[in-house]
Amino acid sequence: MSLPRSLFIAAGAGIAGLSLGLILGDAGAASAAQASGMQDEAPETGAYMIVMGTVYDRQAFMSQYASQLAPLYERHGGSYVAVTGDVETLEGDTPFESVVMSRWPDRDSARAFWNDPDYRALADLRIQNEWGDFNVVLVDALPQRTEDAQ
Repeated sequence: MSLPRSLFIAAGAGIAGLSLGLILGDAGAASAAQASGMQDEAPETGAYMIVMGTVYDRQAFMSQYASQLAPLYERHGGSYVAVTGDVETLEGDTPFESVVMSRWPDRDSARAFWNDPDYRALADLRIQNEWGDFNVVLVDALPQRTEDAQ
């Protein structure tokens, strides 16, 4: 399957999901969580930032960009969940080589990191030097499962 066709299919699925979410609102998310066996939702579920990309100059990228991120993540409550260049494609096309997934207390915390002047300076450096191409998405985490006391 070609990349444009994959992007078209992914965009269609995203629009369908967005439409369903807009129609069902929070009730739809709650129904989905209930159907998956989740109950007793935590009020703060968190958010995930997912970065998919291809690095062209790994040495510069790592030394001048990636190595500076941990304190900024910590400042805003973020933590790494996955950092890998070993992406296994089970279905479809994968137009990127690396994935970084991070967890945040909420979307606002992730956005605060994203808009932090210290991070923007690093991002500008990465972009200006063309160290890679990246797509970044922010998604809500599912509610935490609570275990029975028994």
